[in-house]
Amino acid sequence: MKLQHLAVIFILIILPISMVMASYIQNQIEAIEIQSSYDRSLINATYDAVKAFQLNTTNNMYSSISDSKIRDIEASVNTFYNSLMNSMMNYAQSTTDLRSFTPALLFTLYDGYYIYTSYHNVYSTTGEEGEEKVDINLDENDYENGLKPYVYYSAKYRLPSNGNTIIVNYTLDNAITVYGDFGGSDGYVTKSGYLINPDSVSNINEANHTLTYDGVQIEPEILTDNLSIVVDQETMQTQADDYEYVFYGNDKIYLDHDENGNTLYFEDGTPAIFWYQNYIKTYVNDPDIRNDISTNNMVNNHLVSYSAYNFFVEAQEFSQWVNDNLGDITQANTLKFEDGTTPIGNDTNYLSQNTETAHIFDTSVEGNDPLMSSSVFNNHRLAVIRKSIETNLNTIISRYGSSTLLNYEMPVISEDDWYQIVNNVSMVSFMQGLSIGYRTYNNYAVVTNNINKEVVNANNIYIVADDGSDNREYHQPGCKELLQGVEDGSLTITDYPEVSSAYATASFQRQSIRKSENSANDEYYYLQAKNGKYLTGCYNCIVNNTPNYSIDDIIAGVDLIDFVNSVEDGGDGTISYRSNNSAYMQVRKAYMTALARERYDLYKSNFDLDLEE
Repeated sequence: MKLQHLAVIFILIILPISMVMASYIQNQIEAIEIQSSYDRSLINATYDAVKAFQLNTTNNMYSSISDSKIRDIEASVNTFYNSLMNSMMNYAQSTTDLRSFTPALLFTLYDGYYIYTSYHNVYSTTGEEGEEKVDINLDENDYENGLKPYVYYSAKYRLPSNGNTIIVNYTLDNAITVYGDFGGSDGYVTKSGYLINPDSVSNINEANHTLTYDGVQIEPEILTDNLSIVVDQETMQTQADDYEYVFYGNDKIYLDHDENGNTLYFEDGTPAIFWYQNYIKTYVNDPDIRNDISTNNMVNNHLVSYSAYNFFVEAQEFSQWVNDNLGDITQANTLKFEDGTTPIGNDTNYLSQNTETAHIFDTSVEGNDPLMSSSVFNNHRLAVIRKSIETNLNTIISRYGSSTLLNYEMPVISEDDWYQIVNNVSMVSFMQGLSIGYRTYNNYAVVTNNINKEVVNANNIYIVADDGSDNREYHQPGCKELLQGVEDGSLTITDYPEVSSAYATASFQRQSIRKSENSANDEYYYLQAKNGKYLTGCYNCIVNNTPNYSIDDIIAGVDLIDFVNSVEDGGDGTISYRSNNSAYMQVRKAYMTALARERYDLYKSNFDLDLEE
């Protein structure tokens, strides 16, 4: 074949293929660039929304109240769409356009979750005789965007003893609510409380409010906040000082004092206590509250908290009841979410965690302490939360197409992302339907919010240590520098009757006072700035995030092994601190006391519902 013939073949066949391939590759590159741009826009908008929720709840004294919480979430939604619009102006004309490409926004909270999506606007009423329900379509084509009704993390179970059905509402920690007909003399029961190993509580002393939890002495505490008080409303002049406080009625009550630190009293002899509202002191005028505080919380002119003690006492009683009445339940007794009547039985793949034949609510057995992340209870709890979210999201996203011309499907969420979703207050945003070349975009973003007043995770307790020179740092409880400093005496952790030295993460965040419309004039303060001196985060464990000792090991009170010496990482298992080490025991006491107190003082809307007759 002549060379000219080969040239003609090349031009007629190879060159067109090369051009097509070049065009295809270029389109793929452009599609990847667009997808990367969408990914950045989605994650940034989700982060901005979570940050807005975080700021609103941290600075809002009423953020735990339902209506206030809804407002905070709706403000977070608006922030999400505004942020998304700013970064995607080349692809959308308005936030309304973007809403059609975001089938769902998920907000996981302490005991349930909201889903922001579109819904068909209908009006339901009851007939004149009250015998039937009537649905009236206000506009058959009118779909509105808004929050769907709050969904609790719940599961139904069939009691092995009598076949009755009961419901358990879970939370992001070890608190649950149980309600249902238990049959017999018990009848219908509703109970709420924290689950622990009831056998770990001993030596309860009601008079002194002390007890022992798994070798840890739990005592009363003196808690303080450094408040910035507005002393002149016209000039917005402020004055900062430390004030002792206790939680009362799901809010903090503070004890006032004079300029020398002496406790002040009202004329009737009750302590001068106040609410911190709108940055001023609002004194408590209710004589019943004042007498209650005076009788139950005043010791030697100090305001004393018994929350840690109350946590373990009430948790022991509740846990014993749960063990006695729900102790035989296994995952096989769980009723399917689809119909609420069929047990999952031998279907070990129905839930993401297979706890097999283990008794979920028998917390006295080894390996099932609900305070431990690896317990049977926690594995089942997380699986129930995931199943509930997964089921509702699948339904909402797949039905979202009825309000648009697009077909939607829930993307596959990775196991790492599921871990973040079910363990934290978080936001998950879904975006799909936007064109990226020859296909459409379908992705999600997960951002967690660890600084909030919703939940106190096991990792969200910081311990304050003093170096003796008025320098104070806060540490994670497993910080190696903290343990070493306490052991060699270079660091000190205060204990009762001194001011407590361990608090939840939110207590170390910057608070703000809005002095004018111009945010540049805002004043900032820190609740744990004792004596006006700010704390700094430990570089080792807070800033540098160096691996520390396991929180689970500290809760369990077992010997501590440095991560480099752990057998799992190829080490020889050399023990760093034995369980009876004095420094270890001090750190563990501060941590367990603070964890119990902070969880007990959380606002819980579905608690205190003991309706048992």
